[in-house]
Amino acid sequence: GVRPVLEYRLFYRRRYAEAAFASCQGVRMPATGGFAISTMCGSYGAQLCTAQRWLDYQGDKNNGLAPLQIDFQLLPNASEPG
Repeated sequence: GVRPVLEYRLFYRRRYAEAAFASCQGVRMPATGGFAISTMCGSYGAQLCTAQRWLDYQGDKNNGLAPLQIDFQLLPNASEPG
């Protein structure tokens, strides 16, 4: 029979993940003036957030937003997934 996808692993080059994180890092929410990233990094908040922590929170099925568990793997920039 058909089996549903409950979790998957996603490979990003570190350079790409860090650039995506940096593009969001300075964005402020108009309603509060606080950084948007603070709500997207779980308990780390804006100050302790990193690209890996940001992605880990986005892929955490327990955050109330992710439909399934996503395991983000950051690869060294010149490598390929094994």
